Amino acid sequence: MKRFLPLIITLALGQALQAQKMRDVFAAMPDSVLGIMTKNNRLDCIDFIENDMEAKVRNRFDGFSVLKALTVDYLDLQLTPNCRVEMKLLPAEDTLNYICVARTYSGPVTETKVTLYTPDWNVLPEEKWIPFPAYADFWETNDSVDKEEVSRLQHLQDMRFVTASLQPDDMRLTFVLQPGEVDKEEAERMKKVLRPVVYEWQGKRFVLVDGK
Repeated sequence: MKRFLPLIITLALGQALQAQKMRDVFAAMPDSVLGIMTKNNRLDCIDFIENDMEAKVRNRFDGFSVLKALTVDYLDLQLTPNCRVEMKLLPAEDTLNYICVARTYSGPVTETKVTLYTPDWNVLPEEKWIPFPAYADFWETNDSVDKEEVSRLQHLQDMRFVTASLQPDDMRLTFVLQPGEVDKEEAERMKKVLRPVVYEWQGKRFVLVDGK
């Protein structure tokens, strides 16, 4: 029986994911989560995109919100010109699905806020579901750049902004450190030693992917 337990858990998680679809979560979510989209806005977006039309609606701020992608468990929404929202359903062992929301704000700099919600839209404390990457995690040495050079480049970053993205076809969450206000040559040097930090959902929390 024990050898079949992992298979049983996997099948149960798959059934839970099938039972709860992103279209339904998006339609029923509290207005307060997105702020400027009403339920009618969201229902219109779903109707448009499922009928192969541009899913563009006028929101509460009299601007436009555009639903760019909608799958069984993933959503990509341009909430405003300066705010992109990604949502992902994450299967869990003790509930139907958690809902991961990544809000990326762009302006002079770009930064992402990632939040994990329970099925009834309560926010989970960060320490319960992810060890967010430290500044040093984004840097690595290689054959062309030694530790001293990496340390020098690290100290050029007065302001530290990180973006994050979810994926439509897997359970990964990827963080990327954005170079600060440095000249073009220094930015090119940074690109050689900056790396994304990748996590994968493991049923209860995001776990760092080995070698990433």
